Amino acid sequence: MIGTWLARVLRERGDEVLIVTRSRPRRADHVQWDPLKKVHDADRLDGLDAVVNLTGAPIADRPWTRDRRRVLWESRVTATQTLFDALASRGRPPKVFVGAGGIGVYGDRGDSILDEYAAPGAGYLAELSAAWEQAQLDATKRLGARAAVLRMGIVLSPTGGAFPLMVKPFRVGLGGWLGNGRQYTSWISIRDCIGSFLHLIDHPGASGPFNGTVPEPIANKEWLKALGHVLHRPVITHAPKWALRGAFGELAEDLLLASVRAVPRKLVEQGYMFHDPHAEDAFQWLVAELRDRRRQTV
Repeated sequence: MIGTWLARVLRERGDEVLIVTRSRPRRADHVQWDPLKKVHDADRLDGLDAVVNLTGAPIADRPWTRDRRRVLWESRVTATQTLFDALASRGRPPKVFVGAGGIGVYGDRGDSILDEYAAPGAGYLAELSAAWEQAQLDATKRLGARAAVLRMGIVLSPTGGAFPLMVKPFRVGLGGWLGNGRQYTSWISIRDCIGSFLHLIDHPGASGPFNGTVPEPIANKEWLKALGHVLHRPVITHAPKWALRGAFGELAEDLLLASVRAVPRKLVEQGYMFHDPHAEDAFQWLVAELRDRRRQTV
């Protein structure tokens, strides 16, 4: 989802884009790779201005069994090393390396305001996120590139990911908050997610980790009430903690119930201007876009 949006915006502004994909190449702008082994036709990656690394198996689509944890690690940390090996073997490595990351690096931190200088947290997701982030920031050592990582909150898009799934229960009157609803939910619209990636690509002072979240995250209950207001649906129920824990196990604790009040201090200090800083305005745009796209497919 993010790669499709980013590639389109880059092309619209005149950039040439290559897509590194696990699938068999079907277009001239595709380069195939096996994330655990090698990049095929790696010569095509010589002399790039920037690389944006979005690789990684979905973090929230199934419980974290032992096998799933291995997949999550290999698809992030091991795959990044595979990409570095291909880029480092070229005569002209990229000037900029921008990686994807997550605010899960902070762990469950209650009401604490977390900027990029806050210490990492505890738990499996925090450990995975920290290892993935450090692997990508090693691009400076491995490639001599300026390296930055965007620690993304929940990315809301009308074309996939969490948002269409969030809307479904509201349409049948079952929308509500998670757990007690007091945990902070850090999110970002797809427009600001892409804008943040462009900032990290273009800004010469952008290095290290950046929080990809709205400037003022709010409690989960208030966030989902804003969605209910936009959809003209009451929000009077919730998914209890015991049900979420029973269905998702540790994933529920680290992703759905954890309170992460992350703020984008570095983006703001470097002058990034948000398109969608407020929940209700963002939901208005997202709902309208989702409705228009569904009409186009009918």
